[in-house]
Amino acid sequence: MSWIDNWIGKNVRRAWVVIRIFPPFFRALPTRQGLLSHSGRLLIWGKMRRSFLSLSPRLCRRLQTRYGIEGGCVSCGASCNLMFQCPHWNPDTHLCGVYEDRPNICRVFPITPADIRDRTLVKPGVLCGFQFKTPTQA
Repeated sequence: MSWIDNWIGKNVRRAWVVIRIFPPFFRALPTRQGLLSHSGRLLIWGKMRRSFLSLSPRLCRRLQTRYGIEGGCVSCGASCNLMFQCPHWNPDTHLCGVYEDRPNICRVFPITPADIRDRTLVKPGVLCGFQFKTPTQA
């Protein structure tokens, strides 16, 4: 298999993960937590932005470096429940069922400070283990 075939196969798999995410996403759009509220619109925009950015992990890493990401995941589950609960998240154990083979959207979270704002909308009382050095306006 040539490197081109490998690259195409990897990107097709990444795109398929994003496409599989969209059915529950579209069910969440017309709800009170969706387009009908300001925070819902922020979450929808953030989900779309992260879905497409996650297709290029290299770009995500550059953005994280630019904003100065620090820290690590504390397994609070907020990022696994943005708009809808991830089917691989186990709320009892606070662990991911497919952690070693998780999709890129999970691997690269958070990409920018806006992602921390989004997860804070979902769980306002729980601090995120990640933070960014570069202050931005939310």
